[in-house]
Amino acid sequence: MNKLKTMVIGILFLFGTTAWAHDGKATLVMEEMVKFHDALVKETSGKLDTKKLTELLNKGADDKKDTETFKKAIPLTEKLGKAETLKDKLSAYSLLVNELSSVVGHHDKSKANLFYCPMEKKKWIAKGDTIVNPYLKDMRDCGEKQ
Repeated sequence: MNKLKTMVIGILFLFGTTAWAHDGKATLVMEEMVKFHDALVKETSGKLDTKKLTELLNKGADDKKDTETFKKAIPLTEKLGKAETLKDKLSAYSLLVNELSSVVGHHDKSKANLFYCPMEKKKWIAKGDTIVNPYLKDMRDCGEKQ
């Protein structure tokens, strides 16, 4: 009976740890995306530091589909990191969000959500439910949660 109990606990631990690791990778990626959103809303000057996101994407995910998405997002992340003007940053960010949109909410505990601006026809990733559009400075509340 003790051996069976130990085996069941071991199996539960194994699956629980695997699920946590899976959740952790997507969560870390989404947390970085939220930081970029916040910086773009504040119109932060200078280049955005994308090094951490690039490292996270290079590590991949436990989910094969997410890993493929992460690989496709790497050059877009590098493009965002090289962008100097706000216009170029927003353009690169939009491309990156489009690539990573399938990961939002998928094995992710960051509470990040995907939003869409119908006027600009662009998406963004932000934490919470409040609409803060990075693309329209004079209309920050324009958009919808998807």
